[in-house]
Amino acid sequence: MYEFHGWATIRKTPANVDEEGLYEIADEIRSHIAKLNWGNNILNLHAVNGIYHILLAGCSNRKPINEDNPVEFFEYIARLTPGSYGILYVMDDEDTDGFDNEFRVYVLSRGRVLEKKDVYLSPFIPIVEDEE
Repeated sequence: MYEFHGWATIRKTPANVDEEGLYEIADEIRSHIAKLNWGNNILNLHAVNGIYHILLAGCSNRKPINEDNPVEFFEYIARLTPGSYGILYVMDDEDTDGFDNEFRVYVLSRGRVLEKKDVYLSPFIPIVEDEE
């Protein structure tokens, strides 16, 4: 199972200034989202009080590939809008790098996506689920 939950706030730059052109960037993000094959997973862009936010969540039988992978989507946002920031939690019980029993945390900030260790819900067994 591949489970993910995340959010991002869209900003053009890390500077603390009123940003113009976010409407056009939001349109570009919407166009990008429309091309993705996310099935019944959640990927929404909303404006709240003039600030754009992305919410994403889902559960798949297998890890999504290419642009349909939520980490790849976060990297797209980092490239397009380097002032954006957010968090993405991913649990892949078929991970082959030894992370099959833990969430990985992807931190979006300053045009980068960094992978971090989860300290709240990992190891998944026994923190969340009982051992069999």
